Amino acid sequence: MITASPPELSTLVEHLVAVKPDLRPQEIGPRTSLTRDLGFDSLDLVRLAARIHEQHPEADLTPWLAGACQAGADSVGSMADHLARARRRDYVALARELAPAFAERAARHDADGGFPHENLAELVRTGYTAMTIPREYGGDGAGLGELCEAQQVLAGACASTAFSVNMHVHGLAMIAQLGGQDAEWVCRAVSEGAVIAGGFSEPGVGGNWWHPTTKAERVDGGYVLNGRKGFFTGFPGATHLFLSAATKDDRGLPQPMAFLVPKPDEGIRVIEEWDAAGMRATGSHTLAIEDFFVEDRWSVGEPGKLPLLFMTGVHWAWCSFASVFVGIARAALEHVTATQRRRVLSVIGKPNAHLPGVQFRVAEMATRLAAARAHLEAAVHADHDTAGPIAHYLDMSLMKMQVTRLAHEVVTLGMQVQGGSSLVSASPLQRMYRDVIAGLLVPPAADVVLEWAGKHALDVPIFAEPRWAE
Repeated sequence: MITASPPELSTLVEHLVAVKPDLRPQEIGPRTSLTRDLGFDSLDLVRLAARIHEQHPEADLTPWLAGACQAGADSVGSMADHLARARRRDYVALARELAPAFAERAARHDADGGFPHENLAELVRTGYTAMTIPREYGGDGAGLGELCEAQQVLAGACASTAFSVNMHVHGLAMIAQLGGQDAEWVCRAVSEGAVIAGGFSEPGVGGNWWHPTTKAERVDGGYVLNGRKGFFTGFPGATHLFLSAATKDDRGLPQPMAFLVPKPDEGIRVIEEWDAAGMRATGSHTLAIEDFFVEDRWSVGEPGKLPLLFMTGVHWAWCSFASVFVGIARAALEHVTATQRRRVLSVIGKPNAHLPGVQFRVAEMATRLAAARAHLEAAVHADHDTAGPIAHYLDMSLMKMQVTRLAHEVVTLGMQVQGGSSLVSASPLQRMYRDVIAGLLVPPAADVVLEWAGKHALDVPIFAEPRWAE
């Protein structure tokens, strides 16, 4: 059930008072009945429905009024929920709407390595980048399942765009789960068009993001940051940067912490532009952070709690990341099947789809894709609230590792089916192949995940020293 947010309830109360000016707004709550408590008669209800429809054409109250009044369930909260459902954006449908134009531009962005600014602008304009803002902060509160399905659609059209915006949507969701002032201002900024790029990867860290080498020195009013960040995906299009750094506690021990800062004009500079074989249009530059002053108000969460923040919210990250590569695999299967249905082999005089070898490999592609989607779906719908942080992190990491492996296998089989033509630059399959490989390389490292998961299953302490038995 969709629960109306406070802003939606407040807006509805304004409409109620406009119809019946003698009402006292402070006495109207979610459980207040329109007919019994507020004295609305049939004429009042008609005027209310017309007023709301005039300002919100997508909202038709007539069916709700007929059913709710007959059932005696005409509460203000129930009406607000109905309006929220009527006005809520379907983000999977939005992704399908945007995908054709993104797909048309994908080859150009891949060829020149330029960041897809026009795609990101469309995602901001249509509200896609705000999808994970919770309802209590005025957003649609898209869940993990909807985010992952929408990301699959986008990735099938332009993987670089989907991968770039993924840094934003999952980072927003993780901050929102903190609640309080941090969540409130971030959600407000995103609703006004802010775009987040994340920077936790660093040279020499090897995917262990909770041990940043970037230093945060405590000074009056904030911190001074110095360090290096690699793979800063989405940097060219970002308005805000999500940074990790380590300060020291009273004992001199490192305390990892996070900052979300407006993108500065100085203090952070690109020292190496992204030029890679795959995900070429993600703008994943390498940055230098040099004597960059960050005010206290831009810190996120409590010092030392960054690892816990990531572990408890890792489902937003790993599930949405995995979705990008599932989306590439889906697009590869669709491309291969469509091509083989129409490509005719002269020696048999029929489409290649009649060849047993093609049939066998396409069946293998479909089977692996189904397995990847099933594993992802299980992770999306797992219990993310009561599982212990370590177990939760391992479950999500194993899923991400296996799903990206399966996605890679799907595209590899597709290349075998298509043959040499799949290697030419005009074929979208060669771009999919280069992009899907990135899933195998995105942290966490498979060896570390398997080590931790194996130790956890065998009741061997994960962080015990020595690391291996002597």
